[in-house]
Amino acid sequence: MRCLGGIRATWPVAAVAVVLAACTLPPLESATPTPSPTPTLVPTPTPSPSPEPATPSAEPTPDPAAIPDFAAGEIVASLIDGLRVRQRPGLSATVIPGLLPLNAEMEVIMGPFPVDDFGWYLVGDADPAEPQFGEGWVAAGYEPDPFLRATGRAAQEVPYLTAMAATGDAEEGPIEIGEGDHAIRWIARDPEAIRCSFAVSLAPPGGEPVQTIRATIGSGIDRGTLQPQTFDALGVRGTAFVSVVSDCTWALVVLRVVEPDPSQSAAP
Repeated sequence: MRCLGGIRATWPVAAVAVVLAACTLPPLESATPTPSPTPTLVPTPTPSPSPEPATPSAEPTPDPAAIPDFAAGEIVASLIDGLRVRQRPGLSATVIPGLLPLNAEMEVIMGPFPVDDFGWYLVGDADPAEPQFGEGWVAAGYEPDPFLRATGRAAQEVPYLTAMAATGDAEEGPIEIGEGDHAIRWIARDPEAIRCSFAVSLAPPGGEPVQTIRATIGSGIDRGTLQPQTFDALGVRGTAFVSVVSDCTWALVVLRVVEPDPSQSAAP
């Protein structure tokens, strides 16, 4: 701003100050806004998809032929410390109190009976050491790492005439059904958990079979005993063949009934 003419001495001091201020201050200019820089878009690289983790395949069911094969009356021993004895075959069955130590001896009664991808044997206690039990089911494992091993010995008095185990039909014999009480103990289940049939007959050589057991198995495990009175009623004595007609998985044993040893604890 430029001032024209002088300043009169007669002007009030305040007016002089205003005029001086007006002469010395530069004109106000409106600030020109600085445009914000336009950001340059940098393309974000698309991440490569991570490979899907491999889904582990289920463990294959071991070959049933790899289940150790033991005969009824054979003495076997545990190959692991802490082997469980169960009231029924299967991993969910009740465990009989007391775990078997390494090299505990048992007498085989019947089996193997496959449940939960293991072959199970019904065994009796044949070891004087603790724990004591009457009988129960133990898993045999699979070769080359089984849970049971053969000892090369058998019980002193073997009451078993024959023991069988299969899925489907089978025949065994001849066996000799002499005087005295005899029984057939059996267990069966349907592999498809729907329903299957189980029938057992005894027949003399060249003779007509006599049906001794007939059962329909549902979704669970069934077991039973053909009592000695049935043998007498059916007149099944002498030389005979055992025949099973079934679409179940099953095991059985034909045995002479002996008086229980009072020194042994009762079976669970």
